[in-house]
Order: sequence, then C-alpha cells, then structure tokens
Amino acid sequence: MTDGIRARAAVAHECGAQLRIEEITVRDPGPGEVRVRIAACGICASDLHVWRTGEGIAFPAVLGHEASGVIEAVGSGVAETSLGQPVVIAWIPSCGACRACRAGRTHLCSAMSTDAHDGSLSLNGTPLGRYMSVSGLSQMIVVNERCAIPVPPDLSLRSVCPVGCGVTTGFGAAVITGAVRWGESVAVFGCGGVGLSAIQGARIAGAGRIIAIDPNRARLELAGRLGATDQVSPDETEPVAAIHALTGGGAELAVEAAGNAAAARQAFDSIAPGGRAVVTGLTSYSEEIRVPMVSLLLDKSLHGSIHGSADPARDFPKLFEFVRRGELRLEEMAGPDFPLEKVNDAFEALASGRAIRPRIVFEQTP
Repeated sequence: MTDGIRARAAVAHECGAQLRIEEITVRDPGPGEVRVRIAACGICASDLHVWRTGEGIAFPAVLGHEASGVIEAVGSGVAETSLGQPVVIAWIPSCGACRACRAGRTHLCSAMSTDAHDGSLSLNGTPLGRYMSVSGLSQMIVVNERCAIPVPPDLSLRSVCPVGCGVTTGFGAAVITGAVRWGESVAVFGCGGVGLSAIQGARIAGAGRIIAIDPNRARLELAGRLGATDQVSPDETEPVAAIHALTGGGAELAVEAAGNAAAARQAFDSIAPGGRAVVTGLTSYSEEIRVPMVSLLLDKSLHGSIHGSADPARDFPKLFEFVRRGELRLEEMAGPDFPLEKVNDAFEALASGRAIRPRIVFEQTP
C-alpha cells in the first residue's frame, strides 16, 4: 500500500459558498476497509440543507451520501467484498456492537456520524469532514466494508445510486416504519425523491389509495405515473380536508417527505383514528411541531423515521430485486446528470425545484 492517492472532489468551504473542485488525498484503506471509485452520486435535499446551514457538519467538507461505485482496493481482513465489485454505499455503519445493532435496529447504529473526521480525505494536510461518512462528491472514498453493499452486475450503477439514501428512506418510511398494509390508504406529502419512493413502496405493498400532495404540477403528474391514485396541490386545495374527503375520514398512513414542520403537522392531521404519520424530512435542528394531545387518545401515532428504518445489508438487495423486475422505477425520478465540474449547477437545479434528483456522474460510469 502507498500513503494514499490523489482524487478530484467538490469541497465545501463555508455555508452557501460555491463548491470548489480541488485535488484531495484519499488515504489507503485500513483493516476492514475498502476504497471505492465513485461512479455516480445523487444530490439529496439533505446535502442542500447542510450546505446552506452548516448544521451537522464542519467545513471544509465533502458532501454527497447517495453514491455507487466499484471497489478498487481492499484493506487487510476484508472478507465480505472483493476487488472489482460494484457497490452502493450505505451511510449506516451497522457496527454490530452497539446497543441498537444488538437489538436489530441497525438504522440507529451509534457509530453513525453526520460529520466523520476519520482522516481518510484531506486537502493539503487538513482533514476534510465527510458528510454521513460517505462524501460521494469525490472520485474516490474509503469506507468500512460493511458500508459497501454489493450490486448485481446487470444493474446500472448510475440508476441505483439513490438506493443509498432517498429511495430507501422513502420506500422504508412507507413499508418498514409505516408498515403499510394491503388495501390501506396512504397520503404522501412531498413528491421529491423520498416521496416518490414512498409512493412506489406503497404501490408495491398493495395500498388501495395513494394520495400525492405537492405544489409542483409536474411532480404530481410523475407521482401519478409511479402509483399515486390521486393528486392534490396545496396551492389549489386544502390538503387535509381533501384527504379526509377522498378516504372517508382520513388515511391509515401519511408520510411527510417535504422537509418542513407544517407538512408534518398536516400529515398527522390527515390520518384517521388509529392511523400512523411518519416524518422523514430534514429541517432545521431547532424546528418543532405541536399536536393536540387529545388526538393521541384516538390511537393516532406520530413517528420519526431515519433511512426508512432499513438495514442496508438486508434491504438493499430486496430493493435491487424490485428494480430488476421493473417494479421499482428509478430512472423516471432521476436526473439530469452533471459532471463533477458542474456540481454547483446540480445544487441549483435541486434548490430551484427544476430537478427531483440531480446526479453527479463520473467518467466511464456503467
């Protein structure tokens, strides 16, 4: 092994400032680690939030946590993965030793960090923060092999990179956290990558009525193509009243994927007695919501969800199989694609609402 290799990365130096393409050093993988050459990385609303606010990260840092690539080097003791293997990166470490992991709740692994400073990436000797321990906006990264989940070779790495975050978060919010049942009614607030994935999860699970709520008409139309039976624009109709009217008294499950407290409250208000509301969106750390205590006496629940309560080692392969069978349609939600040099344009496309899930695509991406 060498002392590391050089790679190009998009480095965030301060809140809201243009990302700069710089040459960084990527150290060699240590015991149990692998180095991955990144093929594609989706730009998530969480990346946008962190870049704008600095919450959860210290600059300078490399963002991006929705990445796929190919293993190009392995450290000692690596047993589950191998050179040349295509993978999607999971930002949940699944350490296996903490209290949550021992209880089978790997999505709450205590080793998870929004701002890892493990020294694997550095700029002129200065360690770079690694958002969610991934930093997919770099040509190469080093991760624990548990975070490199093998991808079937017949699937496109560019297509499946969102499984690393948005797809799993939305699908899992509906199917795992929300436990949608056959024939139930589901309302999804926000039709970005997470919301559209929740809609597809509800469809695959057999939900009877799926109501999409979003002010963007194009996104509502896409939601209809991906499984929503009804579309509601909050600019035209009060969504809670509309959901109660469409379902005859409220949805059994509501998923908030809009990233604001108002939508979370509307999701809770839209469920029927005995219903479940699941919140997935990242907001300011200080933002709060209030609900009437009397509503809780009607057996309503308000539940948070991180990464869809998923276990990547268990659930990523299931999602890959849904993709292979054509049931989980990812390309319709993705793009446009940008080279690394246009990363600021990708962030602007997401911030403006022009793109649902812009991707940074590296050279020779399969």
